Amino acid sequence: MAEATAPKLSVVLVSPQLEKLHAAATMTSVAALSGMQVNLFITMEALRMFLKETVEKRDFVVEGEVSRTLLAKEVPLYYQMLADAKESGDMHIYACALAADIMGWKKEEMLEIIDDVIGVSEYFGIALGGIILTM
Repeated sequence: MAEATAPKLSVVLVSPQLEKLHAAATMTSVAALSGMQVNLFITMEALRMFLKETVEKRDFVVEGEVSRTLLAKEVPLYYQMLADAKESGDMHIYACALAADIMGWKKEEMLEIIDDVIGVSEYFGIALGGIILTM
């Protein structure tokens, strides 16, 4: 009998907006903690939000009332939620090699939750057979 595999969810983060990052972290964390395999690919300006310096300076892109409220209430933010989900669920987080190369960002400058810096074709291989969402 063939072994069943867990459903797979792959999410591509493009937007640096705090509300979108928080929504993506909520969705992917719940998916990972519910037994799904989750693969997060962070590219373009969203990748800046995963730099240690950005988080340390709290240099977030705040455009709406929800973002301001998240910061004011000091709730766990996207990177904390993702770190927690990685500890308890099947979540993998990748940085886009092209975006990192263009901007001159090195893996050492990124948050520890980043598993690897990979290209789009490699990510598509990882995401194969699952749902892919872009946020």
